[in-house]
This record gives sequence, C-alpha cells and structure tokens, in this order.
Amino acid sequence: MSARRYAIFAALALFIAFVSANVIANSWFRAWRLDLTEGQLYSLSEGTRRTLDDLSEPVELKLYYSRDAAAVSPQLQAYAARVREMLQTFQARSHGRVRFVEVNVEPFTEQEDQAVELGIEPYRPFQGADPIYFGLTGANAIDDQRIIPLFDPQREAFLEYEITRLIYELENPNPVRVALITSLPIDPASAVNPMARSQNLFATEMGRLLDVTTLAPDFSEIPDVDVLAIIHPGQLSPQQLYAIDQFVLLKGRAFVALDPAQFMFGSETGFDPFNPVAPVPPASNLDPLLAQWGVAMAPSVVADFERGLEMPTPDPTTGQVVGVRQPLFFTVPAEDDALNREDLMTAWLSRGVNFGLAGGLTYSERPGIQVEPLARTSGATMRMPAAEALMRPSPFDVMRMWNQGSGRIENIALRVTGDFETAFPNGAPAATTAPLAEGETAPPPPPPTSAPLTRSATPAEIVIVADVDFLANDFYVDPNNQLTAADNASFVLNAIDVLGGSDALVSLRSRAASVRRMDMVDDMEADALRRIQRRQEELQGELQETEARLAELQERGRGSGFFAGNLGAELTPEENIEIERFRARALEVRGELRSVERDLRSDIDRVQALVVFINVWLAPLLVAGAGLFLFWRRQRRGSARR
Repeated sequence: MSARRYAIFAALALFIAFVSANVIANSWFRAWRLDLTEGQLYSLSEGTRRTLDDLSEPVELKLYYSRDAAAVSPQLQAYAARVREMLQTFQARSHGRVRFVEVNVEPFTEQEDQAVELGIEPYRPFQGADPIYFGLTGANAIDDQRIIPLFDPQREAFLEYEITRLIYELENPNPVRVALITSLPIDPASAVNPMARSQNLFATEMGRLLDVTTLAPDFSEIPDVDVLAIIHPGQLSPQQLYAIDQFVLLKGRAFVALDPAQFMFGSETGFDPFNPVAPVPPASNLDPLLAQWGVAMAPSVVADFERGLEMPTPDPTTGQVVGVRQPLFFTVPAEDDALNREDLMTAWLSRGVNFGLAGGLTYSERPGIQVEPLARTSGATMRMPAAEALMRPSPFDVMRMWNQGSGRIENIALRVTGDFETAFPNGAPAATTAPLAEGETAPPPPPPTSAPLTRSATPAEIVIVADVDFLANDFYVDPNNQLTAADNASFVLNAIDVLGGSDALVSLRSRAASVRRMDMVDDMEADALRRIQRRQEELQGELQETEARLAELQERGRGSGFFAGNLGAELTPEENIEIERFRARALEVRGELRSVERDLRSDIDRVQALVVFINVWLAPLLVAGAGLFLFWRRQRRGSARR
C-alpha cells in the first residue's frame, strides 16, 4: 500500500472512530460527569440525589429567562449560565424523571404574559430598562405547581437547596406537621381566625405556614408529626419527658427553646396553659434529655457588652436620658460568622437575631454526635445569676459588675446531629396515681403500645436555643410600622421548616459560589474608586459653591424695580464678568465630573481586559511562541548541516 493511500485510510478510520465515540458517549454515558472544580460546583449533593431517586412521578422544570434584556448585566448572565447548568445536571441525574425546559421571555409576548400569570417577578437593572424575568416553575403529572419567583445571585449558595426543595414540595405537597409543647401564650391556631385578637407575631406566622397541633398540658404521648417544637415547656412530668425521648429516638426532629430567665411573656400576660393560676415559670430546662444529648445550659444568663442593644437609660450622674448599650439584651449579627453561614437554618438571615437574658450552651464530645454552633456571642461577655438579671439592672449597674477578664464566646443556639441513646434505660417511668380510697383497687397498667427504643431509629437533628424572650414582638418588631427589624421569627420558622423536610433535604448545606473573587482586581478597583471618588467630592463641592455664588449674583441682577427682569442691569461690569466666569466654570466642572466617571469605567475595563488576557490568551501565546522558537531553531540547524 502506498503512503498516500495509507494516510487516507488512517484519516477515514480516525473520523469513524471520532463519530462512533461521540454517538456512544451521548447514548451510554450521557449522565456521566467529571467535575474537577473546587467545591464540586457541578456535582449534586447526596441529599439531592436521594430526592431525585425517590421521585414517584415525572417533574417538569421550566426556566423563564429574558436573554436579550439580561445582556446589559454580565453578572446576571453568568448566574443564569450557572442556574442552567445546575438544572441540566438535575435532568441528567434524574433517570428521565425531571425534564428541563427554558423559555426565552421577551417584552410584549405571550411568554411574558405566561410568566406574569405564574408569578415570576420582573427585575429591572435600572429605571427604564426592559424587565428581566429569571425564575423557575415546577409542575408534576397532576399539574400541581411550585415556583421560584426570582433567582437572586446573592443566594447562589442555596441554589441547589431551593431547586431540590421545589421538587420535594411537588412530591410532598402537604405542609410540615408540628406538635407544640409550650407554657407561653403562643397560639398558632388563632392565625386562621381573622377576628382573633392580635397576638404574638411569631405564633401567627407559625399557624399560617405550618400545620401545628398544640399539646394539652397533661399530654402523655406525642402524635405522629414531622417535627416536635418545645418552647419553654415549664415543668414536665417524667412520663412526658419519656414521651419526648421516644419521639426523638423514633423521628429525630425537634426544635427546643429553653430559658434560664424568661421575663417577656410572663410579664405581659401571666398566661400559663399548664397552670392558669400560677405565673409562667421564669426558668425551663429539659434534663435529663439535654444531658443525654451532650448539651448543658447554665442557670445564669449571658451579657454581651460588645453587641448590646442600645436603649434609653437615665444617666445616674446627670439624670438625663441617654442611649446606652444594655449587655443583657444583645444582637447576634449576620456578619463576622456570629450566625453560622454554612447552615441552611441561619445562612440566609441578613438582619441578625436579638436575644434577651439568654443562657449559654456548652456541649461535650459524644461518639456519634456532632454539635454545630448556630448563633454565638462576641468574646466580650459575662455571666450573671438569673435572679439578678430578672431584677432588670440598668446598663450602668451591669457595667459596675463587669469582670473584664472573664469574657469568652458563648453559644446561644446549637444544632445537634447524630444517633442518641435513651435517657430512660430502665424503660418508661412508673405513672403517679392518685391515692386510693378504702376498698378501691389499683387499675392495671395500660399495655405498652410498642417496644421502647433504646437507640435512635433515625439520625436525629435537633436545634437548641437558650432563650425564648427573643420570640416576643418587642425584640424584633418595629412598633411604629409593625415591620420586622431582625430575623428572630425567621430563624425559628426556617429551622422548623428545614427540620420538617426529608432526611435528604435536611442534609443539604450551602454551596460555594461559582464566582471567584480576584483579590488583586478587587483591590485595584477599590483603589481606583477611592481615588476617583475623592476627586468627585472635590468637584461636587466646587460646583455647589460656584452655582451658589452664581445664583446669588443672578438674584441681585434681576432687580426689583425699574430694571426688574433685565438680568445684569443692576450689576457692575466686574460682577457681570464674574457671572460669565462662574457659568463657564460650572460647565467645566460638570464636564470634569463626566470625565472622571468615564475614567473609572475605563480603569475597571482595563483591569478586566488584562485579567482576560492573562487567563485566556497568555498561555496559548507562550506555547505558540515556544513552538515557533523550536521550529526556527531546527530550521537553522538544518541549514547549518547542509
């Protein structure tokens, strides 16, 4: 075979192999992914894979996105590509149960009407711009629908959770069922009655969003629900503690809020469903369950000097009312990792959570149990006996007691995960019975309904908070407009909602963002922005001064008598020259301001172009240059040999 024919056959064989490899890859390995990115951006979490595997009927995901209108926002375009890739990954991993469709929404079209009707929220990057639709709808086989009205790039870390949650709700449309144990005036049932007296806002929201069953004070068992919520339970009997123990071992989902010094609810109403005569007890605990879970709450309260909430207080020296930070009432801000930024329960809270006379939680290492702080104080803290804190000392009194060397970071909220052992190894405690009258015989004990559990049948997920006063309206609701100023209620409702999801959903965590910050570029942009802003401020000041002087001269020039309306008639020639000079200067300053803004944009564009060149073009150019150099060197050696 000649060399030419051999080359033709070889090329044909390579072409056939290339086409065959593509056909086989598309047919057999379509769902395969090789994700080499940091943080596994293009891989689904185990919880999402389990949710997709458990789907019993097909789901259609429809992404509404305005491609043309979003062209003015490169950041939004990049996030749209991320959302699209994530949805394609869902479809590829679902074994045909999830179908992904994208709808390009243009203004004044049928697609726009459809998006609006479904509840997709339009977004305008600036006034007068075309609306950008960027949301998702999901529908199952019976046309039950769920929507994500708008994908916010700020929430990229929760993108996988939001899509998985939407699919989970299509498969499980019923609201989360909650059993509530509380001694506080929290009545979610009144949320459905519009004529009911306005009560605690958290209770209203709880009743509106969740299916809540409030247990009677003498409850002996806990119904089959998704989550058990225990909020300042008061005094519980051993049998009731045993019922809680068995629920946690069986179902594993509980939200617990305790307090060493509760004062807000008791002072408002004195309501106590467990004992309507007595006031609400100031302290609550859940031992021996808490100890069995490896957690302890001290009987004292925590004061945080650095994050104390400011409140008007009479100055003891002058008598004047001044704003002073009260360390007993403090906030846990969203910044500085005081709220856990990795956990779905707290990561998207942006306004912080306010606490009052809260306790401090400690925990000990236990095999098979993981503890994760959700809310923590600053390091400038002090513990105070609960009895002294309930006397409402002023901020000045607290500062006089302050021990400067005693500060440490305190845990106010924890998430406890793992397999627990029962706190009642000897089985159910004996029920207390009333004394028998003469001649009466004790009734036989009721037969056990099921064998007691000694270990967790389901991995437990428990949230424990060492405060209940933070649920009072005064801690997070603005009394003037009834708007929430902190995320107190959101934190609890979010935690219960996450706990009420499937095991797979609860296991999801926030993901790393796909947009990688480039510190050098950010620093250069910040430096250019500061420099230009300084010049802008100088020019703005000069412009205002010039315009003010110009307005003054013009006002004088208009006159008030015979020369009224004849600008400049009452001014001297020097003042008229000055007016013209100010007018010219004002035009110059406005031109300089526009030039400064252009310089800022061009500086940023120059830096971005440099980064693109380094990342995209530099490596190929270096390789090409090296190849040309080697080619030139070989040619030169060949010429020298000849």
